[in-house]
Amino acid sequence: MSLSSLNRGLKILTMIADSGRMRVDEVASALDIPPSSAYRYIKLFRETDYLYELDGYYYPGVRVSSRDEQTEKQHLVEVAAPVLNRLCSRSGETVILTVRVQMAALCLERLSPRRADALSFYRGSVRPLHAGASATALLAYAPADVVATVEKGGMRKFTAVTPDASRLKVLLPAIRSNGFSVSEGEVDPFMVAVAAPVFRHGHCICAVSIAGRQQRLSGQRLDDAVELVCNAAAELGHELETAAGSAAWMTEEGW
Repeated sequence: MSLSSLNRGLKILTMIADSGRMRVDEVASALDIPPSSAYRYIKLFRETDYLYELDGYYYPGVRVSSRDEQTEKQHLVEVAAPVLNRLCSRSGETVILTVRVQMAALCLERLSPRRADALSFYRGSVRPLHAGASATALLAYAPADVVATVEKGGMRKFTAVTPDASRLKVLLPAIRSNGFSVSEGEVDPFMVAVAAPVFRHGHCICAVSIAGRQQRLSGQRLDDAVELVCNAAAELGHELETAAGSAAWMTEEGW
């Protein structure tokens, strides 16, 4: 890569980091280059985790995070590990730890029993905040401007039951009232997930969830999953408040 190409690539990363998100055409217009050229840079950065894409917008990826932010995420995974292991053992289902990164839900950790279902949410992947139990559990406690941006944005329909803006207006208050979120086939058909937010000193830090097939997670087993997830979220919140380590945990602005 030539020096001019390197400078252009760094400028693209800087622009997206400063603005929070940009489309390919916006990058091309800002640099006065063809969209195809802008896309080549963005594609490379996306493949190497410097950027991620949601609904046509590109956001700073995990590699753009500061070292402190990366340390915090790793510390969160370490503190959560015993809680997640117990939850996986007790439920017999896949367990997921999720955080909000700006306008997306990021899977920090995923544990599965021997019988692992085909879930599209895996460690290191991101998804929009409007779909899936773990994402909506985080969105319910996100700042108002984040919720407004999600509701006004292009809300991708993964399945016929993926929430739209009108559904979110009903769903988010219900999550805050109940203390948990349930999704049925919103992202992956025939899959059910239950998620609960985890709080530290009044701030929603992350979400813990159980996910499995509808034929297993229904009726009493679904009720049991809700209780298990809520208890695990409360336990993890207590552990985070008493854990030694960095004090600069994520605030309501996100990671």
